Amino acid sequence: MKITNAGIEFLEFNEFKNFAVDYDLLGSVSLSEPVVGKNGNILIKEKVAIKENILMKLEGMEGNYIPSFKLAMSKDLMRMLRMVLSKAILSRIEDRSNEFIYHLYEQNAERMASLKGIIQNSFYSKSLALSFFRILLSHKEFFNHLADFGLISLGAVIQKKYGFKMVNRFSFLAGLCADISVSKEGLYKQSFFGSSLTSAVGLSLEIARKLNLPEEVISAINNHGSNGFEIPGVSPANINVEELRKHQLNQDLLTGSGMEDDASDDEEEAGEYADDTAEVTLDALKIARYIIENLKITSDKEHVSEKLLVMFTYNAEKGLFRKDLADPMIDRFKEFDQAIKRIRTIADIENKCKFQTSAWAYPKPKAAQILCRDKNYQCPWIVNGWDLRIISPQDPFGHIGISLDVGTYPKCALEEELHEKIKYSDS
Repeated sequence: MKITNAGIEFLEFNEFKNFAVDYDLLGSVSLSEPVVGKNGNILIKEKVAIKENILMKLEGMEGNYIPSFKLAMSKDLMRMLRMVLSKAILSRIEDRSNEFIYHLYEQNAERMASLKGIIQNSFYSKSLALSFFRILLSHKEFFNHLADFGLISLGAVIQKKYGFKMVNRFSFLAGLCADISVSKEGLYKQSFFGSSLTSAVGLSLEIARKLNLPEEVISAINNHGSNGFEIPGVSPANINVEELRKHQLNQDLLTGSGMEDDASDDEEEAGEYADDTAEVTLDALKIARYIIENLKITSDKEHVSEKLLVMFTYNAEKGLFRKDLADPMIDRFKEFDQAIKRIRTIADIENKCKFQTSAWAYPKPKAAQILCRDKNYQCPWIVNGWDLRIISPQDPFGHIGISLDVGTYPKCALEEELHEKIKYSDS
């Protein structure tokens, strides 16, 4: 089977037959070009519905015709593609080894009732459906990565009801397509932030435009790395954009479909650019990028959800993520309530610092002390004579771009409040 810019082509009869039967397409699809015998005669005309009798005729004449079966894009074929893609994506939620996404969706049955429809309707155009069908068939592991990214981005908005048009679909599409350019040699498994993210995003944007994605989605992909996202101690991917551009999948995607794209009949068109939708889509994608990059480097797979949720909660409390998106996501993980309560308390106390970012609870996540990271000895909350000596660099525990270096730091009086509140929250 070949996924072409015009549709789907089969070069073997049995493959064509199995496809039509397995996906229940008999009577609802037709060929875009005739089947021609080796003597030049037309055996099956184009635009004639493929039924069981036609398959039997072709099977009986196998070897006497040129085996080329090109399926014309139709509403029925589009329906099948959307169902197959949706099923493959939803299977990522059901996979218990995909722990974070499983937890994100499993405890929210009310909102999840419409999940299948959101995902199916996201593949609203022929070019979009064909492109991802190609990726599913030829690059399954990469498809799973894109699906996970899309599900996390959607998971950031589906936890509550927004009144913004298309916000669920656009958030899903933004996550689904943000890494679409980095399949080459498993590049997507490496870390993306800083200049590596900027380079990859540039090519993903070109592909997104070829797929005619809505401007709200394109804007989110373009801007989601602008918050200075970093993972201290991790080297980002080395991107050669020109080499990446030459990769066969990217060449196929950049070529475009060359066909007219029609919006699905049951969905109203997106319409004019919506600022509210664009803003939420961007913030959802920022959250998804943070989570997916930290998932890549987490070696403790057994406790991945707890560690990631604590990190995410801490950063949300510090103002790095939009809380009306972050909090409903965090609330899905009830089994980690105690750890989340503790880190929220720590972040809240740190936020009371007279110098904004100097107070630093140590060691995270089970902090027992608070020191002054910027050594502001003029601060009235400095506790003189009780300096703390840090003998090894401290993991920033998910705080974007900030770590604690080796050295001596003054103690902060906020530590008294920490002891009082952490003791209360653990009781």
